[in-house]
Amino acid sequence: MSDTDPFPRDRFTGTLRRMPRYGKLAWRVGRDPLLSKARRAAVIAAAGYLVSPIDAVPDVIPVIGRLDDIAVILAALRFAMAGLDPVRRREHLDAVGLKDDDLTEDLRTLGSTTAWTLRAGARTTARVTRRSASIGAMAAKTGGHAAKRGGDVAARGIGRVRRLRSGDGRHKDAGSGI
Repeated sequence: MSDTDPFPRDRFTGTLRRMPRYGKLAWRVGRDPLLSKARRAAVIAAAGYLVSPIDAVPDVIPVIGRLDDIAVILAALRFAMAGLDPVRRREHLDAVGLKDDDLTEDLRTLGSTTAWTLRAGARTTARVTRRSASIGAMAAKTGGHAAKRGGDVAARGIGRVRRLRSGDGRHKDAGSGI
């Protein structure tokens, strides 16, 4: 959208490519008997949030509506993984093909993608608002000229009607029977 504010395409694409692995990780961690009930509940609640029609940011809002879902899942996974000992955490990550810092980096990517999307939306809104104001000003200017012309025509018409009427208020041809 802007050369000075490029979209973090490569980072975001990498995050999206890892999403199936995060799904597998959530499945594994959610079934891990060594994980506390609270941390398991966080993963289950995040999965419920993902499929729920009730959202903090509705999914019908392009891009951002989905970004919050992904962020909730990743935050819940990070919370759950923090409750495991390093060896067990490494086993889960290796089993699904993720690295230790992927969760943190992908959460940062979602943050920067969301911030970029909001900035791009603000730029677009400002541009549309300026354009609409310009169109509105032209319409008011054009409309003002049209109204003046219409007023002039109406005044000439009233003047003609007055000239056509005789002193008694009737049309001068009214007495001819036509």
